[in-house]
Amino acid sequence: MTARLNVPSGMVPVQRVEVATRHMDAVAELICQLFVEHRALFRCPDPSRAEAEVRTAAAGPLNAAQFRWGGVEYRVAEAAPAGGLSGMVVRRGSGVVTTGREELHYSSGDVYLAPPSEPYEGVLGDTEFAVLQVPWEAARDLAEEKTGLPASELRFLGMARVSAARRRLLASTAEFISGQLVTSGAAEVPALVAREMTSLAAAAFLETFPNSSMTVPYLPGPGWVAPATVRRAVAFIDAHAGRPVTTADIAAVAGVTIRALQYAFRRHYDTTPTGYLRRVRLERAQLDLDNAEPGDGVTVAAVARKWGWASQAQFAAAYQRRFGMPPAVACAPDGA
Repeated sequence: MTARLNVPSGMVPVQRVEVATRHMDAVAELICQLFVEHRALFRCPDPSRAEAEVRTAAAGPLNAAQFRWGGVEYRVAEAAPAGGLSGMVVRRGSGVVTTGREELHYSSGDVYLAPPSEPYEGVLGDTEFAVLQVPWEAARDLAEEKTGLPASELRFLGMARVSAARRRLLASTAEFISGQLVTSGAAEVPALVAREMTSLAAAAFLETFPNSSMTVPYLPGPGWVAPATVRRAVAFIDAHAGRPVTTADIAAVAGVTIRALQYAFRRHYDTTPTGYLRRVRLERAQLDLDNAEPGDGVTVAAVARKWGWASQAQFAAAYQRRFGMPPAVACAPDGA
């Protein structure tokens, strides 16, 4: 830990911990102390290959960290809700985090919010993370400042898969703050800089992860629509995906203009209402193909037509982009 002696007025000491070890119990204990209480279980086929490194630096309430481990599967059990907000940037590796109502599979390049208000579990393979942690108060105060909504009403809406642009925002913010605190070796930083970096991290959380105050469709502004309105639009799409639905139909049911609906879907789902509808249809087509039984006559061409593609080639291309593989009937030879 960095000493607190002889710190000039107006400076905030940087408290740092750096550990390199083959003992994962020490890593788990450190994570419990600094981030979240949990019970850790490990699977290590070859203990001689297990290795881990943790580097953390805190300036006041702002904490930046880098975690890396290999040769071991880290199971997080009975994790308590985090005391603050922790944004995870996956530099390398894959795993899954689950709560009572949500399951998130992550891989390299993804970001996610550690569940801030409910217990969770996780299975983490060989992994490298960059982590930012800020107190709830930083995000609540910033949300109230920007929107005028009461700070107490801020809620984050799950761990969330987010768009590439939002992943880049959080990743670049984590990289910047980590450079200022973790890798710089600084013993202290100006109090104003510490405060601004805390606000920067809080703003990145609010812009990246869906929440009740800052993320469209919750934020008033051009094209603003209420949460219930977007839910009605999505419910209508889900219920009528097999019908010739238009954007005008969806807007009418939602009770907003077409432009407002398009704006909300672009910001909230990173697509258009038509793009969202196409996504739902592809998912339904995938289910039809996966659930096909021998002798029921299901073909790729028939499923494509059922869900709105006149061209099997266009359907195959869209399917490949969405799922990373060509469409095929599960029980039939390729191309059937």
